[in-house]
Amino acid sequence: DAGGVRLPRVNPINFDDDRQLHSFEIDPAQVEHVKARCLPGGLNYPMLEEYDFRNDTVNPDLNIELKPNANLRPYQEKGLSKMFGNGRARSGIIVLPCGAGKSLTAVAAAARVRKSALVLCTNSVSVDQWKYQFRLWTNLEDNQISRFTSGDKEHFKGVAGITVSTYNMVAFQGSRSEQSKKIIAQIQSREWGLLIMDEVHVVPAAMFRKVIGIIKAHCKLGLTATLVREDNLISDLNFLIGPKLYEANWGDLARAGHIANVQCAEVWCPMTKEFYREYLKKENAPRKQALYVMNPTKFQCCQFLINYHEQQRGDKILVFSDNIFALREYALKLKKPFIYGEIGHVERTRILNAFKHNPDVNTVFISKVGDNSIDIPEANVIIQISSHAGSRRQEAQRLGRILRAKPRAAGSTAAPADEYNAFFYSLVSKDTVEMFFSTKRQQFLIDQGYSFKVVTNLLDQGD
Repeated sequence: DAGGVRLPRVNPINFDDDRQLHSFEIDPAQVEHVKARCLPGGLNYPMLEEYDFRNDTVNPDLNIELKPNANLRPYQEKGLSKMFGNGRARSGIIVLPCGAGKSLTAVAAAARVRKSALVLCTNSVSVDQWKYQFRLWTNLEDNQISRFTSGDKEHFKGVAGITVSTYNMVAFQGSRSEQSKKIIAQIQSREWGLLIMDEVHVVPAAMFRKVIGIIKAHCKLGLTATLVREDNLISDLNFLIGPKLYEANWGDLARAGHIANVQCAEVWCPMTKEFYREYLKKENAPRKQALYVMNPTKFQCCQFLINYHEQQRGDKILVFSDNIFALREYALKLKKPFIYGEIGHVERTRILNAFKHNPDVNTVFISKVGDNSIDIPEANVIIQISSHAGSRRQEAQRLGRILRAKPRAAGSTAAPADEYNAFFYSLVSKDTVEMFFSTKRQQFLIDQGYSFKVVTNLLDQGD
């Protein structure tokens, strides 16, 4: 009996006089409860989920192989060795910084399991990117990889394949179209060899937890750059998915040249007298955020940094703002494209493609929809004008947008560790609550070995 759940036993198998193996099946609806009961603080016998995929003759094999150009780096190999160390596929979480090749690591895991795989991510843009990753790194044809989003409802060809969808599409409990009903029924009825969950730190949210109970998967692989949340639910991942299998240190990868070497700066923006006078008024408490985000000095600093990096360095810039009013006002004033929740998938894709390929589009303003899963390897500068209070996770996720390794400047003789090739600016209105939030937000990155340079007179330097 495990926490009130009756575990039916079958005939024991004798190994020797001292050891016996008992096997039993747990009601799928009670699996999460049993796992939680076995954690330290309960029975203290943490459960491991392992999938003997080589001896699985029930589920059809998928003829998937990595292409010759799929060269795994040492830390990717180490992560996979933790997952497949005993010849079986162990469920758990691999933590790699953005730009370090989480996608290739997961694709390589799918190629080793060689069974049908379901990939879940946070939005439809990343669904397209995951399909591209499987086409890029494996021998699978386009019709062997299906997408299930509000705009694309596809079936893969054959008895085994890859399906890529979002957490929302799978966990949705409302009414669906007939086509969606058929696809979700197939997803729920199939036994998946591997369930790949991107940005796994979002899974503990109540709606996403449903996914774990809905999907029948022999092995679950969670991927994230930041195994941290501001609530106390991150520990739930131990029994929802599995333990942390491997985590790479960001600083070590930067020194080895596997990810960009980022200079982090906190830019202090003095409040103008007029704005600060309004900020201090008690009746303006609900408008405090709007006042420190729309601080004219902050706008001038943002404009200065954009002009410097576009015109003098030829960089690609992402400007993040959680405050949608500020996002639109800044972008419209500076005549730059912007993306937020109400911008549709087609328009988002058009803007991101222009950012990647059009030399005249070098800056995009983006809301928190850009925090996770959107792959923008061209970006090498982030300017943050508004954020979600003191969220350490968000700070790290945003830095991750520019961590993909960058080519070295022509003629440079500096060692990779000595040469900054990416820049992260957090613009903070001086003498406001934003300064407290900023200090709290930086803690995860400081733990990873980053340091923040404080710039107190940016506009004076510009003059």
